[in-house]
Amino acid sequence: MSELVEEPVVAADSESVPMRLAGFGLAAFGGMLIGVGALMPWIRSSLIGFPDELSPTYYGIDLRDGVVVLVTTVVVLVGLAITRLTSSRRARRLAAGAIIAASFVAFAVAGVAALTAAGRFEPAVVEDLLAVVDPSGSAPAALREQLEEAVETRLAPGPFVTLAGGVLGMVGGLLVLSWTTRNGEWRSAGPAGDGSDPPSAS
Repeated sequence: MSELVEEPVVAADSESVPMRLAGFGLAAFGGMLIGVGALMPWIRSSLIGFPDELSPTYYGIDLRDGVVVLVTTVVVLVGLAITRLTSSRRARRLAAGAIIAASFVAFAVAGVAALTAAGRFEPAVVEDLLAVVDPSGSAPAALREQLEEAVETRLAPGPFVTLAGGVLGMVGGLLVLSWTTRNGEWRSAGPAGDGSDPPSAS
């Protein structure tokens, strides 16, 4: 009787291998892209009529947005490690959920930065330039107005790399979660009906 129960479980396990590998690979690659995106330039500025040396470039880790994204990278990678190292289905589900949530946060943060970067970062660029041009902090209002008119900000590749990583991370996390759930259902077909592995055929 145990042979009859074991055969579909073993077959189902072999069918789940591609899903597990695809989920792990996508989530790992997505987490890597999220981390790389956080370390890349996010905002480039230019000043009309001023030397290029006065045009700052902001990397992801220079901004709160990038720091948040970098934290989500750690969550994704730790979650992947848990899904590989633990045998607890509950822990695997929680880890897969953390991967999905962290990837979504990275996607959302990068998306907001991509949509609002120009308006959000121009004032910060002006303040940084004033600190360089006049370290004493007593810059005249005319200079501030001149800088505000001359400053232009544009998106660098960082947010777009992070967006791609967030999408891949979410898809990979969903595949890992699906594999964990389906694997748990198949294991529940064991003779005891308690989710334990069925005994091997003798």
